[in-house]
Amino acid sequence: MKPVLLISLITLLPASVAAQTVCTVAGSSGKCSPTISMSSPATMTNPALLSFTVSPSSTLSATATMTDMDVVDGMTTGSIATVTVQGNRTWAIAVKGNSALWSATAGGWTTKPVSDLHWSLTPTGVYTALSTTNGAMVSGSPGAGTPTNVYFRPVVHWLTDKPAVYTMGITLTITAP
Repeated sequence: MKPVLLISLITLLPASVAAQTVCTVAGSSGKCSPTISMSSPATMTNPALLSFTVSPSSTLSATATMTDMDVVDGMTTGSIATVTVQGNRTWAIAVKGNSALWSATAGGWTTKPVSDLHWSLTPTGVYTALSTTNGAMVSGSPGAGTPTNVYFRPVVHWLTDKPAVYTMGITLTITAP
């Protein structure tokens, strides 16, 4: 019964596998030493991989001081977000403001423009004003991910920025060409 079962299992295997398996007996041990021939010894699927994290992911905040008022590049102590990208392809990150105007609590300047939020990749470098269209922020090559700090500095004005809490949502978008 066992030989019949073995023959039945062999016939259930695909013809390509059964045809590639050879077993020969060498010496007096009667043991089989199989030789297997594979046309594709290994197959792997490596999809496009991309991981993008931002920390903190929800709130960046800063409080203006006397020395921050009317500074062209914004407050000296703004907020820092750290972006990290891991991927097996090139990538680019763009940034934009979510609306043309900041929102403000009661008594605040209701027409504070999105351009009153600046960003830079260095704490003392050139700052770029946000707009409501995507602006190129940073790009990179495939790799394990090096954290990049992004410095956000609100611009505050003596004459227009009345006491209030001002809020501007931002969107960071990653693309992989």
